[in-house]
Amino acid sequence: MNTVKQFCEAASKQKDVYPKALANFIFREVIENAHTKYNISQEDVKSMCQDAVNRAALFLNIQNTDMYKPFAMYALPALEWNDADTDNEFAQKFFDTLKMFYEDE
Repeated sequence: MNTVKQFCEAASKQKDVYPKALANFIFREVIENAHTKYNISQEDVKSMCQDAVNRAALFLNIQNTDMYKPFAMYALPALEWNDADTDNEFAQKFFDTLKMFYEDE
């Protein structure tokens, strides 16, 4: 088993790992940038991260995909935002990491 796979297997056994992973993946860099740029306290950063984990847990607990439709209402205030860009350097690194997980299979 490769090292990345071992690491992922160990990580996946932690409590609330998926809400924490999703919150970290989506928000942590943004929160850290705000912390640096706007001199937000470490306590506020911790609180924002906890809020992100709590919201991620709620989203991940949606078992019925029909429930995603009402969830879409949260996009309404963001309709003026740019569309998702998954053809970028970050996405490439992300997919390269995923590929490492499946090496040796």
